[in-house]
Amino acid sequence: MRYLVGCAMALSFTAAGSPAAQAAPTAPTCTNTPNSYTAGWQSGWATYQAAQSGGSGSSSGSSTGSASGSATLSQTADLPITINAPIAHVFAVYSNLQNDIGRHPFLQAIYTHSVCSDGVTTTTDFTALENIPMGSATYPAQTEAQQNVVAAGYYYTTDSYDEPGVITHQKVTFVDNGNGTTSVNEHLTFVTNALLESFTVENGVASHQQCQAAIKRDIENGTL
Repeated sequence: MRYLVGCAMALSFTAAGSPAAQAAPTAPTCTNTPNSYTAGWQSGWATYQAAQSGGSGSSSGSSTGSASGSATLSQTADLPITINAPIAHVFAVYSNLQNDIGRHPFLQAIYTHSVCSDGVTTTTDFTALENIPMGSATYPAQTEAQQNVVAAGYYYTTDSYDEPGVITHQKVTFVDNGNGTTSVNEHLTFVTNALLESFTVENGVASHQQCQAAIKRDIENGTL
């Protein structure tokens, strides 16, 4: 997948920075907002979950089996950036999906299907529509994704699925540098087949770096 949320889209996790004590989870409360893309999200997410149970998401450079039994490859990338603003503000801006629109080079729209919170983690199910450049043409991609935000830990994760079988995991962490600046790192894992691997990684990394730079610019100039 090319998009992957928060400029930056998730696998095992430890809190970053110096978060406050975290409350215990409670029964989740959800707000559902069904729309014309919801059925597509449900279908795509079922495919993603089947691929995960089949072994997708291995370490960088390794091969693994997918739900259909075909070989896939996995590559990781880390994209660090420092923003001249306090951690609470940077985290709030960065984790807001809508702030990527107009800053991520491919992203056209985001449609939210459900937002759930258990008092610790806020989970958002959404569809992202993108126009991916492919030579002189563009490919209209529909990405099915889920974002999990842990505000007390200053991190969030995003998992996404694109046809024809591109999975992206993202973990974004935030660290207070103690001098009014915040370090952000996007840890990306791309899982796909050998034919799509190079295109997926190159476009994914480049688009996230562009989005990072735009978020940094607009936080520091006061737009966000």
